[in-house]
Amino acid sequence: MNYENRVVAYIDIIGFKSLLDQTVKDNQDDIEKIKQIIRAYDLIKEILEEDAELNKLLANKSSRQVTIFSDLIVISFKANEPGEVFYTLLQIKHIIMGLLNLGLLCRGAVTKGKLIHKNEYIFGPALVEAYMLETKAALYPRVILERKIVEIGAKHRSPGHILSEERKYVESLLEMDSDGMYYVDYFFKAHQELDDPDYDFPAYIDNLGKIIRKGLMSSTHHFKADIRIKYSWMRERYNEMVDTVTGKREIAGLQRMGLSELAEFYSKLNKISGYKH
Repeated sequence: MNYENRVVAYIDIIGFKSLLDQTVKDNQDDIEKIKQIIRAYDLIKEILEEDAELNKLLANKSSRQVTIFSDLIVISFKANEPGEVFYTLLQIKHIIMGLLNLGLLCRGAVTKGKLIHKNEYIFGPALVEAYMLETKAALYPRVILERKIVEIGAKHRSPGHILSEERKYVESLLEMDSDGMYYVDYFFKAHQELDDPDYDFPAYIDNLGKIIRKGLMSSTHHFKADIRIKYSWMRERYNEMVDTVTGKREIAGLQRMGLSELAEFYSKLNKISGYKH
């Protein structure tokens, strides 16, 4: 058996261990916390199984493999599989957004390299690299990837797409961070993945803001500086999103479309302060 050249996504669910610790209190099971963990697993499986079901319907033979263990999700596929970079990044985005609704965050990395990934086992240099990127480079609640993954996605594009089209589709899911790393954007670009973006996005923003404020307030002690750094990064990205949606042109556009309630919501949307929460 030889290694395969595979794209691998290594995703850590932040806060999962803390949630597990809360499932037992005074030697008694906390049923609600246990249900929350089950909901998280069900959500992840539902999102990932959608693509598998579609492949069955289309009689496509997919090289994708998924391993879920405790707070870790590992997804991999052959690097030359058409369209798979886009679809996997899209599913990662949906997982991030879905777990946010449960109050859970994600950190991870996507890379390419030599890997063996079967139902029974997973190992190889690519897994080590993905783990190192997640632990040493991702740093914040974000799933990062290098430019080479975008280019792999463009090269091995979906049937019917030209290279520039596929690159544009992949990039539509991403944002470049200040350190030069791409990350799956679950802030402003979450808008395009909602069932009814005009009316679902305000609720999404509201929930995201609450999570960030709660995280900042619970990490004021200097012993929790590492946690505060994570939420401070989220605050910066959130505030950039607020700048976008509260712009005069955006508000005027909503009013012209007769979406006055939505325009009013955005006009009253405030940034999250770095000092007062």
